[in-house]
Amino acid sequence: MTALRRALALACLGALAAAAAPAGAATLTTDACVRYVRNQPTMTILGAGFTPGGSVTLASSTATKTTPAPFASSAVLPNGAFVTRTLPPPFSSPGRNQESFTLLGLDGTNPAAFGTTPFQVVRFGLTTSPTPRRPTSRVRYTARGFTSGKRVYVHFRFRGVTRRTVSLGVARGPCGIASRRMRALPTTALYGPWTTYTNQFRTAPRKKPYWQDSFEICRTTC
Repeated sequence: MTALRRALALACLGALAAAAAPAGAATLTTDACVRYVRNQPTMTILGAGFTPGGSVTLASSTATKTTPAPFASSAVLPNGAFVTRTLPPPFSSPGRNQESFTLLGLDGTNPAAFGTTPFQVVRFGLTTSPTPRRPTSRVRYTARGFTSGKRVYVHFRFRGVTRRTVSLGVARGPCGIASRRMRALPTTALYGPWTTYTNQFRTAPRKKPYWQDSFEICRTTC
């Protein structure tokens, strides 16, 4: 184990063992649920109470990977605070769409100064389960990472024309999840390439964020 990883592990254990944080302890803040979009820095982290002018190493751990893994760093301002925007930590396995993490910020000057906070990461987009074999197959559409409290829509478009718009319901929870079981293609099956747009507007996307997918319906096997 490297010196950095050893320090991170000890700091994490110390945070879990402490009954209460001492006055003036370092603190970390981030969104309760961070949206994962490939190669986009969607995670904003704010810290306070660190060594002025120093640096902070940011690491994360999960229930299955308990040794903190560094994923970002930040310089500390003269007032002991910092703010950074970075890629969220990777999921513990490629097949995950949502996972809980513990964020750890370790002071580069004083290893005894650290902050921790829990958060989740959700993979932004739309999934179907199971994978449909035909347009009439019954599947569950699940949208993740949208604004909680607002309705989520899927627009099924063929040759640039919206053939059907379906509501998946209102996005719930800190990770903005909406789900509905229905036909894989809830409209007339036309042969050729289709595009779906998932957003939170009744019309096809004009504003981000939205999720785009493509598929094709063939007379025989594509």
